[in-house]
Amino acid sequence: MNSTGEWIARLEAEIARELGQRVSIAGGGQLPEAEGSLGTVLELPEARLALAVDPADLSRIFVAGRLIEEDSATAGTVEELWNGILTSVAARLGGRMGTPSGTLSSARAAEPCTLHLADATMRMALLVEAAASVAGPSETAARSATREPGNYDLLLEVELDAQLRFGSREIELQELLELGPGDVVELDRRVSDAVDLIVGDKIVARGEVVLVNGNFGLRVTEVAEPVRRLESIRCVF
Repeated sequence: MNSTGEWIARLEAEIARELGQRVSIAGGGQLPEAEGSLGTVLELPEARLALAVDPADLSRIFVAGRLIEEDSATAGTVEELWNGILTSVAARLGGRMGTPSGTLSSARAAEPCTLHLADATMRMALLVEAAASVAGPSETAARSATREPGNYDLLLEVELDAQLRFGSREIELQELLELGPGDVVELDRRVSDAVDLIVGDKIVARGEVVLVNGNFGLRVTEVAEPVRRLESIRCVF
């Protein structure tokens, strides 16, 4: 099993990827207060990670990262955004989100670490447990059996065109020819609906549109199974 330091490095890389900005996570510092902390569990093939953060610290990180405006940093918004980020992180590490731990009351062995983004810092508590406590041998064997065969290492650096699909609509040719500046074309999707991330002709993920450093971005809320994502490559080559 990887050491806590190695997991900190992996979380640093994946969280930075989600935020679209460079972050650093260093071991040490103060643990967040158990009462009121946001507790999350990531169930991964190699280990089970229990992670807790202070909501106030997390809010400042999101504001510093320009993911949300300071006046809109409500508790619900912060928690939803954080859970969405960790859901994507867990999926890329080959696992999934587990049952939330709630507080640190049962994680006294958690190690403190601190995330830095610009001038904002966030206290984190990380508890790494053996994978055997998550899945027994039969479940581990089942996961291995369903893993897509083959070696795809040679494809990992291939660049793919990804598109966001906000919606669609069928229109008549006459309507198309009559379009002019200022006309509005209504799509088949509501503003609150998730948008699709498409590679080739396959939907590989869905999420919400956000602003990142003045550019549009996608905060992933759900991803397709790895096999389905690999299927999208067949549409490109």
